[in-house]
Amino acid sequence: MVTYELTVILRNKETDSLIEKTKEILAKHGTTIQSDNSLGVKRLAYQIDGENEGYYLFMNVEIPGESVKKIISDFRLNSDILRYMFIKTKKAASA
Repeated sequence: MVTYELTVILRNKETDSLIEKTKEILAKHGTTIQSDNSLGVKRLAYQIDGENEGYYLFMNVEIPGESVKKIISDFRLNSDILRYMFIKTKKAASA
């Protein structure tokens, strides 16, 4: 399992159901959500698919290495996910 910071920008409509759909996609591929922070609605720097605002969802997740590509392909199929970004984090050294 690899630890990632995942940021997802969702369309600003029916956000509760979109958050659940996003979490279902992650769960389908064996992802463990360590923390879940909703940053709320933010104005976008530029228009994405006709949207001026997006709902920002920030999560710390553990994903099996081979599942990231599958998650990305599922995210691409969902038109309500405007953008996403995976950032691999280093695990803290244990003393």
